[in-house]
Amino acid sequence: MQLTKALQRLGWLTSLLGWMRWRQWIGVIGLFVLSLSVMHGNALELSPTSRATASSSFSLEEWVIRNVAAKTLSGLFDFFPGRANSDEERESAVDRYFLLGSQIRRVEGSMALSLARGRVGGENDLEIVALEQRLDNLRRERDYLSNMVEQELEKIVATVLRQNSLERSWGPLKPLFPPVSFRLDRLPKLIVVSPRERIATLEVHLLKPELSTADRDLLEMAVGRDQNKSALVVGLGGLATFPSLVSDSQSLRFSLQTIIHEWLHHYFFFHALGQAYYDSANMTTLNETAADIGGKELGDLAFLALGGEIPSTITTRLDQPLVDDGRFEFNKEMRETRMITDELLEAGLVEKAEAYMEERRQIFVHNGYPIRVLNQAYFAFYGTYAENAASVSPIASQLRLVREGSSDVGQFIKSVRGFGDYQSFLSYVAGLP
Repeated sequence: MQLTKALQRLGWLTSLLGWMRWRQWIGVIGLFVLSLSVMHGNALELSPTSRATASSSFSLEEWVIRNVAAKTLSGLFDFFPGRANSDEERESAVDRYFLLGSQIRRVEGSMALSLARGRVGGENDLEIVALEQRLDNLRRERDYLSNMVEQELEKIVATVLRQNSLERSWGPLKPLFPPVSFRLDRLPKLIVVSPRERIATLEVHLLKPELSTADRDLLEMAVGRDQNKSALVVGLGGLATFPSLVSDSQSLRFSLQTIIHEWLHHYFFFHALGQAYYDSANMTTLNETAADIGGKELGDLAFLALGGEIPSTITTRLDQPLVDDGRFEFNKEMRETRMITDELLEAGLVEKAEAYMEERRQIFVHNGYPIRVLNQAYFAFYGTYAENAASVSPIASQLRLVREGSSDVGQFIKSVRGFGDYQSFLSYVAGLP
């Protein structure tokens, strides 16, 4: 998100890429690093939120510079005779990496549910400490495999993107641009700030990934209650830096979907859709939801290519409980919660809306969904993704009409990339058969 905003300030640089055909990597890396440096050019204009979160802020520039270097060195290492990993080694590393990931998620899930239910204290603190040590051990083993896993997944994703005609045509050359490049890592947290009287995103700031639950609570209080705002510190699945930052805690299927989701943000930036990202809330939602739809479909194609099996039931990152209760429908209940909250806020009943959201949060937790905070900022963040149950936007159904009218997902992406304003998109949808 922040990357796109920064790149807008450097739009003139994109014209240079026409003659940099053989320098794809250098051109993209330079563009993205320079963009990140410009992004903080107004650092002296600190908002109250910036000041409150300064000690916990995450440096995106440092991360990009460090990981561009790491990716470059990793690639060069493979050119030395006998040093490159074999196909069998990379495939085995993928299997082991995501097996470790499933073990990590189970431990994290148990901790999250205990925290959401407020059952920490006394002997439970010792249990939490033991679980945290277990997590550290699992993460160290998994991190050792990350370079091989990234290489294997970049290869399969690039193949799928080419199969769906998403490469560029530059005369006789047909490069995949931007190239697929990502890092599996712990993602920074994101603090989202919304007004209390309505649901809207006022500010977002990246925070250190290692923030404890207590730290998150304190920041939300400092930014939210002390400023009469609604605030939420939330985890991310991916971030469209270059290389992309992809959460190391997801399953193989969701990782592939996220890798392609973030790549699509890179791809869209070189077209009208990406350059209009910040023009309006609708354009932000249009961009994110198009990347969601394309990322899920293309990610599943990559997953199948790796031998995965797609379950018959539709699942998301948010609708899987940590306890078994088939009677509770997450999507239905969350959408109802959003609609009633909107009604209360529109009526000016802010405190009643907040009390209602807390009541509903407890119901979700009771049914196995470890939602730590449910407030205006929660809906502001998740509502950006129109297919999410926390959204009331019609954009998801509109994009689905575009997808149904497209011969394949590649054509769908090419269709939506050219929309630079929401009205032209609506006109296009209205003209569909």
